[in-house]
Amino acid sequence: MQTSEWTLDYPPFFAYFEWLLSQLAEFADARMLKVQNLGYDSWQTVYFQRFTVIASELVLVYSLNKFIQSSPLADQRLSHAAALSILLSPGLLIIDHIHFQYNGFLYGLLVLSLVLARKQSTMLYSGILFAVLLCFKHIYLYLAPAYFAYLLRAFCLSQKSIFEIRYWNCVKLGASLVVIFGLAFGPYAAWGQLDQLFSRLFPFSRGLCHAYWAPNVWAMYSFTDRVLIFVAPKLGVAVDQSALNSVTRGLVGDTSFAVLPEITPRVTFALTLSFQLLGLVKLFLEPTWEIFIGAVTLCGYASFLFGWHVHEKAILLVIIPFSLIALKDRRYLGAFRPLAVAGHVSLFPLLFTNAEFPIKSICTIFWLVLFLLAFDRLAPASQKPRVFLLDRFSLLYIAAAVPLILYCSLVHGLVFGLSPCAFTPAHCAPAPLSRKGLSMVLFKRKPVQYAKRPHITREDQEIWYIEETDEIFTTYDEYLSRMDYYSQKWFSSEVKGGGNLDFFTALELEREESNEVDEKFPDSLREPVLRKVQHSTISRIDNLVDWVFDEFKRDFYPGEKVIVTLDDPSEGKLQGTVREKVRFPERFKDDGKVAHRAYSRYFVTLSDRTDAEALVDDEHIFRDRKVFSKQTLRNYLRACLHREAWSGAPWQVKDELANQFRIDTQIPVHLQHDAQIIQRKINLPKKGQHSDTVLSICEPSPKSLPELKPKGPKAKQTAQETDRVRQERLLEYQRAVQQNPNLAQSPRSNHPGRKSDPQILQFINQHPTGPSIAPKSLKQEPQHPAPPLPPPIKYPREDLENPISSSPRPALKYLSDEVAADVRDETVGALLETWDTLNVYCEVFQLDSFTFDDYFEALNFSSEDLQSELLVEIHCAVLKRLVNSENDQNGKANIALPKTQESGEDESGSQTKRSTPAPTPEPEPERRTTRNSLRKSEAAEALAQAALDARVHLGAELDQCVKGYGWRKRLVKRDFANGQWIVIIVGLLNLYSTVSRHKRVCESLLRRLAPPDMEPIEKTAISQYSTLDINDRVKIIQFLCMLSIDTQAIRDYMEDCTLTMTEFRKQKIELQRQRKGHLEELKNLDQERRALQPEAPGLAPEIEQLAEQIEDEEMKDGDETEDAEKTEEAVPDSDEEPMPARSLRRAKDRETERKKRRQEEEKRKEKAKAEKAKKPSKEARQLEKVMKKLEAVKDSIKQCEADISVCDNDLRENDCPRTRVLGKDRFWNRYYWFERNAMPYGGLPSSSTAHAEYANGCLWVQGPDPLERAGFIDGSDAESAKHSQAFGCVIAERKRKEEGETSLGGYLEWGFYDSPEDLDKLIGWLSEKGTREVKLRKELLAQREQISIHMDKRKAYLESDRGKGAESAEPVVARVSTRTKTYVDPDGPRFMQWRNTTAFRENGHIHSEPPKGPKKGIARPLKRKPDPLPVVEDEPRKTRGSVGKKAKTLGRQGTRYDF
Repeated sequence: MQTSEWTLDYPPFFAYFEWLLSQLAEFADARMLKVQNLGYDSWQTVYFQRFTVIASELVLVYSLNKFIQSSPLADQRLSHAAALSILLSPGLLIIDHIHFQYNGFLYGLLVLSLVLARKQSTMLYSGILFAVLLCFKHIYLYLAPAYFAYLLRAFCLSQKSIFEIRYWNCVKLGASLVVIFGLAFGPYAAWGQLDQLFSRLFPFSRGLCHAYWAPNVWAMYSFTDRVLIFVAPKLGVAVDQSALNSVTRGLVGDTSFAVLPEITPRVTFALTLSFQLLGLVKLFLEPTWEIFIGAVTLCGYASFLFGWHVHEKAILLVIIPFSLIALKDRRYLGAFRPLAVAGHVSLFPLLFTNAEFPIKSICTIFWLVLFLLAFDRLAPASQKPRVFLLDRFSLLYIAAAVPLILYCSLVHGLVFGLSPCAFTPAHCAPAPLSRKGLSMVLFKRKPVQYAKRPHITREDQEIWYIEETDEIFTTYDEYLSRMDYYSQKWFSSEVKGGGNLDFFTALELEREESNEVDEKFPDSLREPVLRKVQHSTISRIDNLVDWVFDEFKRDFYPGEKVIVTLDDPSEGKLQGTVREKVRFPERFKDDGKVAHRAYSRYFVTLSDRTDAEALVDDEHIFRDRKVFSKQTLRNYLRACLHREAWSGAPWQVKDELANQFRIDTQIPVHLQHDAQIIQRKINLPKKGQHSDTVLSICEPSPKSLPELKPKGPKAKQTAQETDRVRQERLLEYQRAVQQNPNLAQSPRSNHPGRKSDPQILQFINQHPTGPSIAPKSLKQEPQHPAPPLPPPIKYPREDLENPISSSPRPALKYLSDEVAADVRDETVGALLETWDTLNVYCEVFQLDSFTFDDYFEALNFSSEDLQSELLVEIHCAVLKRLVNSENDQNGKANIALPKTQESGEDESGSQTKRSTPAPTPEPEPERRTTRNSLRKSEAAEALAQAALDARVHLGAELDQCVKGYGWRKRLVKRDFANGQWIVIIVGLLNLYSTVSRHKRVCESLLRRLAPPDMEPIEKTAISQYSTLDINDRVKIIQFLCMLSIDTQAIRDYMEDCTLTMTEFRKQKIELQRQRKGHLEELKNLDQERRALQPEAPGLAPEIEQLAEQIEDEEMKDGDETEDAEKTEEAVPDSDEEPMPARSLRRAKDRETERKKRRQEEEKRKEKAKAEKAKKPSKEARQLEKVMKKLEAVKDSIKQCEADISVCDNDLRENDCPRTRVLGKDRFWNRYYWFERNAMPYGGLPSSSTAHAEYANGCLWVQGPDPLERAGFIDGSDAESAKHSQAFGCVIAERKRKEEGETSLGGYLEWGFYDSPEDLDKLIGWLSEKGTREVKLRKELLAQREQISIHMDKRKAYLESDRGKGAESAEPVVARVSTRTKTYVDPDGPRFMQWRNTTAFRENGHIHSEPPKGPKKGIARPLKRKPDPLPVVEDEPRKTRGSVGKKAKTLGRQGTRYDF
C-alpha cells in the first residue's frame, strides 16, 4: 500500500534515525506518527521538529569544534570565522529550521569525516563515517569520487610509490564498508526489494530539471530552448511541435526540447565525470588535505552543474566544504564570494509564502554582508600571481544580487499584481481568483465548498493563507481545522476519478488531467460536443459518453486533423485537415421508402502535398484513435460539465466555457427542478386509489415501475423526431449552398486559382453506398470497400434480443385446476399474500404456523356441522391485535379508526348513559280518519319501505342488534365464542365502508353477511358466513391483515428483527475472520507436514479452493449487506423504549445439536488416549503432533463454516420487512419462493403441523404488471415491426410461443411449479445471455436444493393416507361446541388436525376461548393438553441461540410481546 509519495526517498539509516525520533515523538503528539496522516500539523509537532533539528545540529557544532582544534595555531582565527559562517549559514536556516529537515546533522557528519581525513591515524574512520553518511542520504554520492581517490592514494597505497599496496589497510577499509552497507541494504536484499529501493533513490523518470530549476547548466539550456522556439522559424530550423507544451519541471516526467537536442542521463553522467576528473587527477598525484577539500568541492560543483534532476539544496554540498578552505588566500575567496551569493539565493524558491519572505531575505543579506566583509579582512594575500582577472566581476555580481532579491520577491508582485506581499495589508490585497477557475475537487462526490474571504479592518492583523485554494484565515485554529479537513482521505478528482485522496493530491491530479485533456482533445470538436450534451438528461456519465461517441465517431468538422484513404491502394493513408463539410439529408421515395440515406462530403487539405485537396465521403475519412477515444471524451466531459445535486438534473456546461462558445445556459422549463417535482406529484396515485395489499406481491409498486422509454443512446426516435431532424439537415444544406455556391456546382469543376495535383485522387460519391468515380488518368477500376464487420455481441444483454428458444417453458399449474372451487385470478394473489403475512408474523399473532395447502383447504371448506379451528383462530388472533382488551390500557385501539364513526359511536354511548327518563306525555285524543289522511299514511309507509328496499346491506343494524354492545365492546371483552367474531367483523366492515379506499370491498362483503332481505341478528351473520366462497373469505382476511400491519406490535417486530440481523451480521463477520485465520494456519501446518512427509500429497488445491470460496462468500455478503441497509432504513421507527431482542426458533434443535457435539468430543478424546498409548519414534511423534494440529485446524474451519451457515439461516429467518422476489424472466414474469426469507423452511418446529416439514412447497410465478406489458411486451408499432423483422413475430406472439399453453397475461394471474423435475426444466429453459434471466437462474440454482427438498415433502404430505394419519393421531376431545357445531373432528379433513398450541402454551387458552382462571403466565391445570409434537428423526436444523459467546441468551418471543 502506498501511503506517501516520500516513502523510501532516503536510504535505510535515515529511516532508522526517524524511528528513534518517533519513540520520543509519541510523548509530544502521537497523531504525527500516523503514516496515512499526510499534511498533518500542530503546534506540538512544530515544537518537536524544531527542537529535534536544533538538538541534532549539536553534531555540527562538535564537528566544527574538531575542525578548529585540528587547524594549525596560525590558522585558528581563520578556522573560527569559517566554522561560524557554516554554523550560521542561511542555507541551513532555510532548509532545516523552516523546512524541518535534518541536513545540519548530516553536514556535521560530513565535516567530521573531512576533519578525520586530515590525519593518517584517523583516515580509516573518515572513510567509515562517510560510508555511514551515504546510508543516511545518498546525495553525498556527488562527493564519493574524491573520497575514493583520496583514500586509495593516501590510505591504501604507499606514500612512496603507487605500486606498493597496503593490503591490511585495504582489508580494514573494505571489511568496514561491507559491514556498513550490509547493515543498510542487507534486509532489503533478503526481501527482494532492492530494485524498488534503488528506483526510489535514483528516480531518473522525474525529468532533467527539478521543480524550481536549480541554477545549473541545464537551466540555461532549457531557457535557451524556450527562446529558440520563437527564433527558429525565422532561421529555418525545425521545431518539435509535440514539445511546445512540455513542462520543464521534474514533477510530471522527462523534459522535452523543441529545438535543442534531447539530454539523457548518460550525457549528464559523462559531463559530470569529465569535469570531476580535472580535480581527481591532481588529488591522486598530490594527496594533501587541502587538495582533498578542493577536490570534494569540485566534485560537488560538477555534479550540481551537470547532474540529472539536481535539487536546489545540493549547492550546500559545494558551499560548506569550500568554506573550510575559503580563507586560505584571496584567490580562494574570490571564487567563494559569487558562489555563496548565488547558492544562497537559489534556495529562495523553497520558501515561497509571503510570511517567509522577510526571514529569508533579511537573514541572507545579513549573512552575506557580515561574513563576506569579515572574510575580505581575514583572507591573506596569495603567494602566487594572478592568472585570471574575471574574479573582478564578482563585485558587480554581488552588488546586483541584493536589488535583484528585493525586486523578485517584493517589487514584481506589487507592480504586476501576481500575489499580495507580506507587507501589504490584507484588505488591500487583490481579489481572490474565481472559484470556478479552480479545478473541481470533490468531497464525498460533492464539490468542495471553499471558505469565504474574511473582512479585515486592521493593517497589522496576522493572517494565514492557503495558496492552492486562495483562502485566508484570521486565526491559526481555523487554519489548522481547514488543513485537517484537506488532509482527510475523502477527496476525489472530478476528471480523473478515483478516491481516498487528500485535497492537495486530488487538486494536483485534477490540474494535470485537465491540462492533458486540454492538450489532447481536438479544438474543432469542443463546441459541437458541448452543444450536443447541454441540458442532456442521461443520468450516467458512461451512457452519456457512449451516446456522444456514437454521434461523433463518423462526423468530422472543419479544422479537424483527419486521415483519408483513396481508391488507389498505393497512395496509402494520407493526413490532412478538413476545410469544408457538406451534409446531405436523407431522401425518400413516393411510397415512403428511403431512397438515399444521409451522407456527408469533406474537402480535405492534404498536409504532405502542397496545394492539394481531396474530396472524400464518410467511408474514406478517419480520425487518429488516440485523438478521439472514449477515455479522452469522458475526461473532457467531466472537466466541462456539472449538474445540480437532485435526481434527474440535466447536464450543464460550465459558465466560462458556455460564454466562450456562446452556448445557451438557460435550462428549459420542463427540465427545471420545480417542474420535475410537479410532474412527480402528478404521476403519484391520488389519495384513496393506492393498493389495498399488505405486501407488494399482488400489485406492482410505483417505485419499481419500468420506464417505457429508457434513457440513453439506444432510445428509438419517433416519426415526429425523425421529420424534425430531416428538416434541420435540409436547412443546414441550404444555408451551406447560400454561403458557398460552389458546393451546388458539379463536383468535377475546379475552383479558380487553385492548383490541382494530377497525382491526387479526387472522387465523388453521389450517395454513401454508390460507386466511386475515379479520374481517367489512373485507368483502374474503382474498388468497393469491404463492409464493416458487425460489432461483437456483449453478454448478458436484453433478454428479448436473444434468439427465440426452441422449446417452450415447462407448463405451469393453476390453483383453480387443482381443486373444484371457483378461485378467481385476483384471489390467488390475495391468498398468497395473507398466508405469507400470517406465517411471517405468527409470533406476533400467537399462531402456530400452517401449510399453504391446509390454509387453502380450510378457506374452501364449508359445513354446518364442523368449523375449522385454523380459520377461527386466524380471525380471532388478527382481531386481538387491532384493539386491546379491557384489562390492557382500557381497550385502546391500535389502529387509526375513522374519526367520524368513532366519535359518533362514543357520543351515542355517552348520551345513552347520561339520558334521564323523560316525563310521560298526556295521551292525545284520537283523530278521525278521513280518506285524505289514510292516503297520506299509506304513501309514507310506501316511501319508508322503498328506502329500506334500496339499502344494499344492514351492517349498521346487525352491529347494533344488541343495543349499546357494538363491535368494539365485543372485541374489548374478547367475546369470540359461538361465532361472535363474525359479528365483530361485520361491525368493522360497516365502520370502514364509509372510507372511499375500502368502500367497494366492504360493501360487497356486507351485502353477503348482512343482506337487506334478512333479519339483522347475530344468527344471520353466522349462518351467512358459512355460505361465503373462498374469494370472499380471503377478502375478509386480507382486510384484517392490512389493518394489523399498521399496528405498533408489527412495527416493533420488524424493528426487532432488523436489530437481530445486525447482531448476526457482526457475528458472521467475526466467524469469517476466524476462518480466514485458521486457513492461514492450515497452510503453514501443511508445509510442515510436507517437510516431514514429502511423499504424501499436499493440501494446496483444497486450501486454494477454500480460499476462493471464502472470497466469493465475502463478495456476496457485501451485496446482501447493502440490501439489508436499505431495508433497515425502510423500517419505521418506534416511539417506545428499546426492548430485548426477539427469540429464535427451534430451541430444542439447538439442544440436540449441542448434545451431539459433546458426544463426538468424548469419542475424539477416547481415540486420542488410545493412540497416545503407543510409543512411536521421534519423527513419528513430531509428524503425529503436526497431524493432530492439522485435524484440529480442519475441525475449527468446519466449525466456523457450520456456525456461518447457522448465521446465514438466522439472517434469512429474521429478514421479514418485505417478501423478496427471486427474479424476472424475459417476459417480465416474477418468480417467488416464499420460504426464501422471514420464515423457517418447514414452519415453526413447535407447530401442531410440524410433521409436514414444509411451509408452501411451490415455486410461484406472477404475470407482468400492466406498465411492463405495455412498455415491453405489447410495445409500439415501430418496436413490434422491428422485433418482427428480427425474429419473425411480435413480442406478444413470441410470448405465447415460448410460454406454451400456460402463458400468464397479467399481474393478477398466478401459476406454480410443484415438482423438482419441472424446476430443472425451468432452469434449463432460462437463458444465461439475458440480463434478467441470468440473475433469476443464478438464484434458482442457489436455492434449488432447498426448493426440491420441500417440493418432495409437500408431495409426500399430500399423498399420505388420511385414514392412517387419523389412526396414528391421538384421540382428540372436543374443546368447544356450539349447538351441533364441533371445532375438531378426528376423522375430518387434514387441516382439522391443526391446533393453536402457541396461544394455548402462552395464554392458557386459544384465542376463540374466553380467559379462564388466573392470568397468563401462572401455571394451572389444563382441561386438555395439546397433542404431542411428532419427533423428527432427521438431522436437526441448526440455529444460533445467542448473539455472542458472553451475550445473554435471547428470550422467547412471548416474553417480548406480552399482549
